[in-house]
Amino acid sequence: MTTKESSEWSHAPTLVPRDPGAAAARVRVRQAALRIGRDPACDVVVAEPTVSRRHAQASWDGRELVIEDLGSSGGTFVNGARVQRAVVHPGDVVRLGPRIEYLAQEEETTSALEIAAEQSGDNEGGVRHLQTLLEVARALNAATVLEDVVHVVLQAAVRMLRADRGCVILIENGQRRTVACHPRDLSETSWAAHSSLFDRALSGRRVVHAGAELSPSTTMVARGAALAVAAPLMVARRPIGPAKDASFVASVEVIGGIMVERAKAGQRFGSEDLAVLESLAADAAVAIDSARLYREARDKAKIDHEMGLARAIQAALLRPPPQVPFADVFAFSQSARIVGGDLYNAAVREDGALAVALGDVSGKGVPAALIMAMVQGLLGLLHELGQPIAAVLPALNRSLIEHNPGNRFLTLGAGVLAADGTLELANAGHCPLAVLRADGTVQLVPPKGPILGLLPDAVWGIETLRLDPGESVVFYSDGVSESFAPNDVEFGVEGVQRTLGGLAGAGAEEVAQALLQAAATHRAGREAEDDVTLLVVRYTGQG
Repeated sequence: MTTKESSEWSHAPTLVPRDPGAAAARVRVRQAALRIGRDPACDVVVAEPTVSRRHAQASWDGRELVIEDLGSSGGTFVNGARVQRAVVHPGDVVRLGPRIEYLAQEEETTSALEIAAEQSGDNEGGVRHLQTLLEVARALNAATVLEDVVHVVLQAAVRMLRADRGCVILIENGQRRTVACHPRDLSETSWAAHSSLFDRALSGRRVVHAGAELSPSTTMVARGAALAVAAPLMVARRPIGPAKDASFVASVEVIGGIMVERAKAGQRFGSEDLAVLESLAADAAVAIDSARLYREARDKAKIDHEMGLARAIQAALLRPPPQVPFADVFAFSQSARIVGGDLYNAAVREDGALAVALGDVSGKGVPAALIMAMVQGLLGLLHELGQPIAAVLPALNRSLIEHNPGNRFLTLGAGVLAADGTLELANAGHCPLAVLRADGTVQLVPPKGPILGLLPDAVWGIETLRLDPGESVVFYSDGVSESFAPNDVEFGVEGVQRTLGGLAGAGAEEVAQALLQAAATHRAGREAEDDVTLLVVRYTGQG
């Protein structure tokens, strides 16, 4: 830091923003302690996300300017060096966090606006109002957080109109909500939203005021308010859509309002006061609307990111099935949404047999995907423990009943194929399983028990078949069979049988792709309305 004598300050110091487009206004240090931060309760509000709510304090005793950090996260710097407390000299650069920089210099009136303000003395007038509006406009231009925007707006309204109390009210889903108040410790903040004066401002879409000779309302008198003014927050909406619907005519939407009150009668609100409040409300409405859109976009981006992670996790659970010497296995799954409730599972058991399953959790989206992930883990554990297929379904049923707060159920087709071609099949309320024989006939295995997750004492039958080399078993979800043509005709189990009948001896992937194509053709190229999942196991013999 430069070393200069404090006597070099011949006038009161001013902190001038080095970036004219930043969210910081010129700071005139004329008092013993001036708090600077993002919090509207600070003496100088900086609407910049990288500035802490209570960032720093500037002190001036008439001789020496001191800057002190108030425990900010981004730090306070003088000439590039981080400081906790430092004396600031003319020409020093003060930085709050990574972005907001001020040049310390002696107070000068350099612009026509400032010269006019100095000439106006201490009286509040048009020039000072204009200065405040310009500073607020600069802060609103940089602010993106809705809470910061409304507090900046309210503080400006209170300062310009010399008010004792104020609120900003927004209308969301038809309901009025107080989002900022002054003072911040007001115990009752609903008065503005229910004020008849506020109603008049919204319905008339103009600034209205009460008090003095306009007779304050009974509720104003009860609150100790002598004067009040309300201004609506309005934004223009233009139609968005096809070119034929385009229009230059915009509709005006009232999104809320500003209301402030004075406790002392004094001089009533003049036409100039009402005009500057109207101007402030116009700028504020645009800034608040933009901050809302920014918040919605940020929330959507967060949800999209989390859903992307969920999809990646689900894809990792649906791993390619293991290949065994005696079978050719192919699996496919496509969710109708970002994540889905269909699942397939394939594992080689300790005895060398291949265990497979395909299921469909009721519903769609994240809730179904969570149950799907739980079932995947349970299936893997049960097969690793060597549980027979007759025990797998009851174990799943018990777990779903106990750990399923959404009362979701599961349909499941499961099988165990041994190296000698012995195939055990179980069907718990699922689509009929299809066994494609060497001669092209298709044997269906319908449900032999109820869906899983609802009935504690349910039982399921097991069907034991034998596959010859070249024969396949096909598991599919209802996203395949319940494909609808444009005339609402269903592909159905008959469509599955018809397609498979011409695929005798085909490989597992060839069978799956042919069935997927047949269902897509039936839909005339339209997207499936449900998750589509296939698992094909073709027995190749013991070799």
